[in-house]
Parts: sequence; C-alpha cells; structure tokens
Amino acid sequence: MLIEYGNTTVKPNWELNEEVPAGYSRIYYVISGDVTYESAEERRSMKPGYLYALPSTEQYRVRRNPALDFTCTYLHVVFSQYRVNGLIELDVPEDSCLHEMILAVQKAISEKRIELLEQLAEAFALFLKGNEHFIQNSRMLTQVQQYIVSHISEEMTIEQLSALFSYHPNYFIRLFRKETGYTPYQYIIQQRMQYAVTQLNIGLPNDAVCYACGYTDSSTFTRAFRKYYGVAPQKYRKGFRKP
Repeated sequence: MLIEYGNTTVKPNWELNEEVPAGYSRIYYVISGDVTYESAEERRSMKPGYLYALPSTEQYRVRRNPALDFTCTYLHVVFSQYRVNGLIELDVPEDSCLHEMILAVQKAISEKRIELLEQLAEAFALFLKGNEHFIQNSRMLTQVQQYIVSHISEEMTIEQLSALFSYHPNYFIRLFRKETGYTPYQYIIQQRMQYAVTQLNIGLPNDAVCYACGYTDSSTFTRAFRKYYGVAPQKYRKGFRKP
C-alpha cells in the first residue's frame, strides 16, 4: 500500500525520530545532501545516488546537515506480506533497471499518476527480495494484517483478534510484538492513520475519512491524527507533510 510520496527538497529543520516502529517503510532515493541514519544497531550516512529502505518494525533516527540541501524522491510503503527490520541500501547505477524505475517514479509523481505510482511502489519489493532485512511475514501475521485492513472501519478488540486465530490474548500480543516490534493495538492505530492519509490524498472529506477509519466522531479522529502525524487532517491536506 502506498501511503505518501514526493519529489522534494527537505526543510533545514527536518528530522525523524521513530520511537515507535512506523509500520511502513520509508523509501528514499537521495539526490543530494548530508543525511545520517542511526539505530540501536548501526549509524550510517545516506549517500546521494543510492536508494534506501528504512525499517518498518524498528526504532530509528534520521538527521540532516542543515547547511546542505537534502533533495530526494520518497515513498512511504507498506509491502504486502513483507516487513523491513533494518536499513537497506541499494546502489543505483545510471544504466540500471533500478535507475530507470526511479525515473518512472519521479515522473509519475510529477504527473500525479497515483494508480501507476501505487504499482511502482509495490514493485520495489522485487529489488529488495534477498536482502537479510527484507523479511517475509509469517502466515499468522499476514492473516491478522489482512483481517485488520479489511475491517478497518469496524471496532476491533484484542480478544476478538486472538479468538479468530485461537490464541490466548496475552500470547497473541507477545507473538505479534515479537514479529513486528509493536502491539496489535498499535498496529490498528497505524493502519487507521495510514488509511486516513490515502483517503485524504484522494480528496475524501474529513468526516467521511473519520468514519471510514473506524472513528465515531471527528474530534476523536482529529486528536488521533494529530498525535500520529503532528498536524491536523486539514493541515495535512494542505501540504503540511513530513517526507
């Protein structure tokens, strides 16, 4: 699922601090800048001319040197049946298939070809397969995620989810967190917020987005959205977004 995208020069005060795993992977093609990725396991510079897939299930921080423009093409992607549990770096030679694909992504963004962009975003999985940090989900996790996504507008409890798969609730929570880095409840919130963004991006009114994401009133939805993204849905719709 494609959540967000852009060709941009990032603001000087931009930074990321994912204290809770995002639940999606940020894909960056770095065009220029001095950017540093840091997690509990490593610290690495993100170099121009390289493609990076950031973790969906791990905590991390990203900082830029404000003295140098950080220009990039970015996608926020939930890969179906896969997760990213560490930083992935891919060289992008100019005569490579990957380079041509990135050019197609950049053109699709500039032309607002969203359906094409969604297909291109999912296709990045073909380049990431085989990397040690690109992990296929277990059958249990895939089924749980599919159930949550297909019932995103409905009320869900841990007891209901664990019963669907014949697990005790406490064991279900431990198993889910071990595989993803977050709890089922956090995952439900992530999916609702990510779905909200996709609906805002296609122009759905705020009230309709609220109910589509399983909230019963717009004020509760707005508080949840602001807590997750740092801005209200109205501001997000106007372009106040973080790459």
